[in-house]
This record gives sequence, C-alpha cells and structure tokens, in this order.
Amino acid sequence: MTKAKLITKMLGLMLLPTCLYASEVEVYGVIDTGIAVSRVDGQTRVYQETGFMRPSRFGFKGREDLGNGRAVSFILEQGFESNNGAASQGDKYAFGREANLNYENDFGKFGLGRIGNFMSGMGSWDPWGPNSGPFATGWGIAASGSTMSDYLRMNNTFAWKSPKLNGWQLMAQYSLDVLGTEAATFADNTRYLSGGMAYMEKGLNFLVLAGWRMNPTVGGKGYEDGQTYGVAVNKQFSGFKPYFAFQYAKNSLSVGKKPLAVFKAVEATGANTKGIDGFAVVTGSDISLFGGTFKLAVQYFHGRNKGAENRDKLRRLIFSVGQEYLLSKRTALYGGVNWGKSTKKVFNSEDNVCAMEFFSGIKHSF
Repeated sequence: MTKAKLITKMLGLMLLPTCLYASEVEVYGVIDTGIAVSRVDGQTRVYQETGFMRPSRFGFKGREDLGNGRAVSFILEQGFESNNGAASQGDKYAFGREANLNYENDFGKFGLGRIGNFMSGMGSWDPWGPNSGPFATGWGIAASGSTMSDYLRMNNTFAWKSPKLNGWQLMAQYSLDVLGTEAATFADNTRYLSGGMAYMEKGLNFLVLAGWRMNPTVGGKGYEDGQTYGVAVNKQFSGFKPYFAFQYAKNSLSVGKKPLAVFKAVEATGANTKGIDGFAVVTGSDISLFGGTFKLAVQYFHGRNKGAENRDKLRRLIFSVGQEYLLSKRTALYGGVNWGKSTKKVFNSEDNVCAMEFFSGIKHSF
C-alpha cells in the first residue's frame, strides 16, 4: 500500500465520526411568477406578479439527530419578489419569513425565534394555512387571509407542539414582543398567546385554535386586546377533498387584502380604542380533474368596525376557481379567476368595491 493511500484511509477513518454526527443542511426554495389582469371598479390593470400561488422564497433548514428521540433543527427563510428581486418582508430582516431554532424530545417539539402564529398560514409551525381552504394562503384574493384575521409573523416567540397520540396533538406559543420594538416597559410590548389542538389522521384534518393579542399597537397608539377563535376541517376522499373553516375575531386591526377594500380599525385615540369584530367562513373543494387539481371556493366576512363613530357594517364576499397542473414533482402550471365584493355600510349609505382577477403562472420548487 502506498503512503498516499494509507494517509487517505487514515484521514477517512478520523473524519468518519464527524460525518456521522454532522447536521444535515438543505438549501430549498420556491420561485413563482405569473401574469395577472385585475379589474377594479371599471379600471383594468395588467401586471407581472410574484408568488401568486405560493410566495417566492429561499432558505436553509438543518437537523441533527442527538439520539434517544432527541434532535435539534433550524429554519432560516427569506421571501423575495421574483419579478424584481426585492425582499418581500423589507430590508429590516435577513430572514423575514421565518428564523427559529428547535429542540425535540419525548415531550414534543420546542421552538424559539421568529415564528408564524398558529392561525397565520405562515411558516413551518402553522397548521392553519393549508387546512383553511383549497387555496390556502395564495392565489390572490382566493387566500383565506382575504376574510380572516391575525395572520402574523411574530418575533421573540416560544412555541411547543406535543407528540402525536392517535392523531391528536396539542400546541401552544407565546411571543414576548411581536413587533420587535423592545419597549422600555415590558407591558408596552405587543404580546401574543395562542394554543389549540389538532387531529390529523387517515386523511381527516381537524383543528381548533385560539389567539389573544395583548396591547396591540399601530404607530405607538394602543387598542383593546384582540381575540381570535378558529375551527377548520377537511377530509381527503377518492378524487376530491372538501374544506370548511370558520373564524370569529374581536378587536382586529385589519381585515382583507387588495384589490378589494381593506377594512382597518379607526386611528387609536387612547389606550383602549376598539377594533373590528366579525366572523369569516371559507368553504370549497379540491377535485382531481384534467390531469391535475381543480379548486373552487367561496368565502364570506361579516362584521362591524366597533371603534368607528357609526359602528360601520362591513362585508366581503369572494368566489374563486383555479386549476393546478403538475409538469413534474417540482414544477406546476396554474391559472384561475377570482371575483370579490367588499361593502362598507354607514346608515343608508354603502361604499362598494368590486374586483375580478384573471391570472396564470408557473411555480418551481427546489
């Protein structure tokens, strides 16, 4: 045996333990770009849109098995606009979508960092998004966030999920400072407490969740604490999957997304300004059709702006259809149509905004 071969084998043996216990790190991402045509109150706009089906992002995830059912993992994820390269969450964050370190043992999974709340549709800890409707949190105003509230990415968060027992799982989380403003007095920070349970087994998904936002603020001015309660259920059958989700929210700061009118709480004048109270319903189905997945959904919001002088009545109604066609395991074509109407009623006067979206695009995961 030559000296070179002997040295190579010795180095290999020396490095073997390191390789066996090294973290597994994966680079991953989504690039989603499409073309959309929107018509809002008679005005037409044609534009290139990023993340219409799934927001574009890239990230790093890693995991190290510590043995005896223990493991350490992490996720660092940043969103970007694929049509112009800008950061989706702004320049403040290097990893704006998600940044957390997790530890797993026999008592469950524990996480620390920037984490989406359980009813947000945002991030790896969230069970709500993919179960809130056929379009989850994408596809323009078809997203469940068009009628539902408290879709938050939270800084300084502790999170826990129990081990699964016969399909059942408990979960809880608490954010010390949602906005990361680090007020001089702890009580002046916006904090968030949420929890719930989920059953996910044999194609049936059932969730019950609740959230409490403490000392919500906008521009340093305060509102009454907000509460959010949600139930979601869906079931996979042969060839189709029906969805139903319900949410009741009290003292929300905003409801909805553009191009429909976004309902916002009135500007705070004191520490306990009231927000928006209301309920939202989303129902629809995935159907195996045309060699892909056909989606249809309807969602409705009804509420009142309790802080407004006339306690304005607010409504949103949205119908959506879409089709996803897989070109491969990682690449899909998609297209669809959304129609929506938002209404703000004060006494006998109504302010209506009607919108239609036509869109198609391509999504690639890596």
